[in-house]
Amino acid sequence: MLARIGHELFWLGRYVSRAEHTARMLEGVFAADLQGRPDDPVGVNLSWGPVMAIMGADWDGRRVEAGDALQRLMLEPGQDASVVACVRRAREAARNLRDVVPQDMWEAINTLSLELLSVTPDGLLHDPSVAFRAVRERCTLFWGLVGRTMLRDEASAFLAAGERLEGASVLLRMLRVVLPAGVGLGDDGESDGQAHALLRAVGGEQAFRRAAAGPPDTPHVARFLLFERDYPNAIAAHVSAVHEAICQADVASRSSPPVLRLSRLAADLDFHRRSLAFADRNVLVEQAAVVQSELDAVDRDISERYFAGALRPTAFSVA
Repeated sequence: MLARIGHELFWLGRYVSRAEHTARMLEGVFAADLQGRPDDPVGVNLSWGPVMAIMGADWDGRRVEAGDALQRLMLEPGQDASVVACVRRAREAARNLRDVVPQDMWEAINTLSLELLSVTPDGLLHDPSVAFRAVRERCTLFWGLVGRTMLRDEASAFLAAGERLEGASVLLRMLRVVLPAGVGLGDDGESDGQAHALLRAVGGEQAFRRAAAGPPDTPHVARFLLFERDYPNAIAAHVSAVHEAICQADVASRSSPPVLRLSRLAADLDFHRRSLAFADRNVLVEQAAVVQSELDAVDRDISERYFAGALRPTAFSVA
């Protein structure tokens, strides 16, 4: 496969994944905001300011109103990480890949782009659930079509690698913002609002209740989202999926730097699942930082090994 084609597919996966995760996060925070009480302690809920920090939008630490955050992260085309900006880039990438991407997948992204054009700032603030649902359903349809209509070859592998790498990066940034913000809250084994908001933002409430051995406090939720490989949106599951995709795409995977790095990272996460079963917030924050650093290195390894000579979109990255 040409490096240019693999590069476009990889970033198509990242764009669609970023749009979906942003919409789901905003939907979770919006629900938590509606259910919050005036006497909630400061820093308990995953609120609009931290969400803007997670997605790389400018935030000076002051209180952010829901309307401003929704406008910037959903509809602002000049905001690199906004849903509209990601969907537009995904549409352009899919258009450039019409000979690789099946017609149904192109139609899903194109339809979503057209649907977002009809969403106004006033309409978004009045009832954002319509826009959230459109993004969630179209992105879910897109990924379903990947599994049902694409050949399981290098093209689908690079697409899946981009999707899962972006999903892991967004979740890690979320954990690194949420964990320090709630020091002293929910560490005594009691449920806390921040943990519930975090689970809503990733759609993991039911999965946590079924799988986790502990109360829904922030440390327990963070450990679940870091190490639970059986939950598809956990970091460990994303890492395993990227590893599988790159192995599929690389005929010499045994000597591939990104494959070797992902193998070590997957083994480390499996080990820490047991060794950090009772770790506190500070240890979890350190672990999240280590995993983020490793995934950044994986991203560089993938670009150097498979996309040499292809230009990477620089406006999309978030520190």
